[in-house]
Amino acid sequence: MANFFASKTFTTLSDLHPNMANLKIIGIVIGKTDVKGFPDRKNIGSERFTFSFTIRDSPTHFVNATSWGNEDYIRSLSDSFRVGECVIIENPLIQRKELEREEKFSPSTPSDCKLLLSENHSTVKVCSSYEVDTKLLCLIHIPVKESHDYYSLGDIVANGHSLDGRIINVLAAVRSVGELKYFTTSDRRKGQRCEVKLYDEMESSFAMICWDNESILLAQSWVPQETVIFASDVRISFDKFRNCMIATVISKTIITTNPDTPEANILLNFISENKETNPVVDEIDSYLKESINCSFITQSKGWIEN
Repeated sequence: MANFFASKTFTTLSDLHPNMANLKIIGIVIGKTDVKGFPDRKNIGSERFTFSFTIRDSPTHFVNATSWGNEDYIRSLSDSFRVGECVIIENPLIQRKELEREEKFSPSTPSDCKLLLSENHSTVKVCSSYEVDTKLLCLIHIPVKESHDYYSLGDIVANGHSLDGRIINVLAAVRSVGELKYFTTSDRRKGQRCEVKLYDEMESSFAMICWDNESILLAQSWVPQETVIFASDVRISFDKFRNCMIATVISKTIITTNPDTPEANILLNFISENKETNPVVDEIDSYLKESINCSFITQSKGWIEN
């Protein structure tokens, strides 16, 4: 196996500083946003497109990368890799991040820097797993927060309204992954929605909502009653329609599938031992999931898109 990870031709994320040039970076993608378009201020009537992703090259170092460009370039680049794949980035622009502004909407990272990818100067290449050191591949199973820094579902339910609007970390098992639902809002924006049911030792069912395509693709890879997730920075809110607390995946969220932590292993053992006796999804609960109206969705989308 070619050990790219240990190669001296790559700059490690821990060594990044602003204005470095001619860099080559390797990392595993641990988070990714959907492509979005914005009006181009320099060219009235046209749009610029962007998406972001988070890469990691060690347990303690990960950074956010953002690419801007025309729609064809950005969509092609975004479609070329997924969360869990390793990429090589060449010639990124290294900038110091604006901590308060950027981490309000982007994953929190330990680095002071961010990567900007230019259509004309930067390249992103997907690596085969056979080309990469296994130490790099294993990073996908390490949460970006301390393994003990989370709320159980029982904690969330017990705290109730006091957690409304809070952004927290959650460790839970996947009970079910709902069907992908498409909708059109009152202002004619198209969207999609997927509801994941979570559970743990204390709570048999707790809803987590995914609105963006990237988190939905990740959720669709989970195996019910076998997968455990550590969801960093999800938004907790009180759902008036269902009269209960729910979690929502937002642009800050990074989800670690089957985390390699003592706490996750305890939960994994629990779901393995209780797999046959775990209660099935209630038909009434399923009906309520299908019955969420567009006005509620429109209201929710207003504050979760960022």
